[in-house]
Amino acid sequence: MDAINVLMLLRGIARDAAPIAYFYLLFSIDLIKESKSLSNKLTAKGSLPSFFNMGLIRKVSIEEYWNKHSPSKSTPWFRCMFSRNRFQNILKFLHLVDTKKLPKRNDPAYRPSQRFKPLLDFVNRKFLRFYNPRRELAVDEFLVGTKGKTSMLQYIPSKRSRFGVKFWMLVESVTGYVLQMNVYHGKRFDPTPAGTLQGTNEVMNLMKSSNLLGKSFHVFADSFFASLNLSKKLLRERTYLTCTMRKNRPMPQMIKNARPQKGMLFIRDKDKSFFAVSETTIEKNQSHWCLLSIILLIH
Repeated sequence: MDAINVLMLLRGIARDAAPIAYFYLLFSIDLIKESKSLSNKLTAKGSLPSFFNMGLIRKVSIEEYWNKHSPSKSTPWFRCMFSRNRFQNILKFLHLVDTKKLPKRNDPAYRPSQRFKPLLDFVNRKFLRFYNPRRELAVDEFLVGTKGKTSMLQYIPSKRSRFGVKFWMLVESVTGYVLQMNVYHGKRFDPTPAGTLQGTNEVMNLMKSSNLLGKSFHVFADSFFASLNLSKKLLRERTYLTCTMRKNRPMPQMIKNARPQKGMLFIRDKDKSFFAVSETTIEKNQSHWCLLSIILLIH
């Protein structure tokens, strides 16, 4: 199913509706008016189209969008909307919340994401309001690259940007449609409770906040999130898990010590769980167990 078919499933929109109708489902006029009010009315009418167009036309810096000296790199559309200085003022004064009412850095209620958290909460509500996902879901991390100075800054060498703000994402596996996303504030503001794994907490938080537990959904995740504890927690909520399990994490000895030659190994645990596993060899002769599924046995 492609992105167009996803939009066709959104509620209340005719098949031949204009693209702007879909945009206003997720980004309502009320939100636009609020952002204009909080930005001292410096947000020009063309600012949103400019933001989206910059996502389609990638350049090394904002100044390059107003470049007149190189005809091959010129993009006159931006100059027709407003001047470069005008656009940079819009960026400077654009706010989604009243900054005068936000907690200060030394306040216990302070959160690094408080300037954009209302927008994040808003779109999370919209994501689930207009779309019913298929059974197969996926959880992963996503890094939004930034050169800004923030306590949320993370370094992930495997990502393209390497430095940025990390988001935990819950998406539909087939289409990639985002169902829920949470920002990671760092160890100081988002500590992992003792005796638990960060990945387990994030998966449960995403599933709870999206209200998808207890509805027979099937979650797919990589080894960072995988644990037997997570699978049991999800199983108690009638939710299933497929993931790659690291050998250094707790698991039944009969799985850890098994040496199947080919194919899969099926094992029943005493807690009425049914495991389908297979061993895979990756670089440097390290072995991972792929926990294919955990199914509740009904008697």
